[in-house]
Amino acid sequence: MRMSSRQNKNTRWSGIIRQLFVTLVAGVVLGLPVLTVAANGSAWQAMVRDAVCVEGPNVLLGEIADPVNDMAQSQWKTLSTIKLWKASTKPGRPVTVSRGKLKKVLHHYMGDLVNNLVLPSQMTVQTGGQVISGEQLKARVVAFLTPRTKDLGGEVDFKNFQMPRQIFFPNQYDSLSISMRDDLKPGRNQIKLHGVTPDGKIILRKSCVVFANVWKAVPVAAQPLNRFERLTRDKVSFQRVNLAYKRDVWDGTGGPWRMARTLGRGQPFTLAHLELIPLIEKGEHVHLMYRGKKVQLTVKAEALGEAGMGQQVAVRNLQSKKTVLATVISDDTVLVR
Repeated sequence: MRMSSRQNKNTRWSGIIRQLFVTLVAGVVLGLPVLTVAANGSAWQAMVRDAVCVEGPNVLLGEIADPVNDMAQSQWKTLSTIKLWKASTKPGRPVTVSRGKLKKVLHHYMGDLVNNLVLPSQMTVQTGGQVISGEQLKARVVAFLTPRTKDLGGEVDFKNFQMPRQIFFPNQYDSLSISMRDDLKPGRNQIKLHGVTPDGKIILRKSCVVFANVWKAVPVAAQPLNRFERLTRDKVSFQRVNLAYKRDVWDGTGGPWRMARTLGRGQPFTLAHLELIPLIEKGEHVHLMYRGKKVQLTVKAEALGEAGMGQQVAVRNLQSKKTVLATVISDDTVLVR
């Protein structure tokens, strides 16, 4: 048997009134404030933090969550006073609960209003003290590192933060100390995190790892270069690279240089690719100086090897054809005593 349109309408209104009555009763029973809903049917929303410190004796919604939308903002003065569970009587001891358990606890105190909350994967709560959240900790580490990027040059950005989810302190007056053993460098950097009391006592030790990308224009080969080839200005160009993945890159200073190994076009020069051009090179004609107590003689000779300042090298006297071992004293002179 079909119902008339008036009967359908009456039935629909009866359902709405019945649901409103149930909601009001639930609010009275649970001690919750009666909250409005927007004309478009949307509800207030709040996000529960993953790390909180509470005062007690009862945990309040405003201590563990923040309003998300406009409706929550407008009602937050009332919403924030919703009483939840009893706070722990052991201050300074954080306790972690999973999302599932947290939802059950909140449902016990809030009923279906728990569905208006965005819950973290887990929440850690402590009575008293203070907490530095993961986002706050990341911001502090970045603020610590930023001034140190000036020594690196180029453009620096940080990624792959490996750090504690949060840091709890047992007291409000404890502070966080951040330090590094080494200078900031491209790539992986380890940072020390210490909890410190006002009198300088360390109450906790933690660490974190941060990866630094350093983008900088560096010398690269303008053409393919071979072993022993001398490096001149026309054989060098510049290209922007990430020094985090290019270690020991040559900075373009020093020399004179020659190639210690081959290098392809567009590839960055590293210190392993370069070696100083020796003062004396194999096959080069040099002045061979004989110096005695009363006589000094200089003749032409051919270098049979390579050597730098103060090093010894075998040379062949071009007149006598004899080979002697001499010490390099300039870029074209060797000495025999």
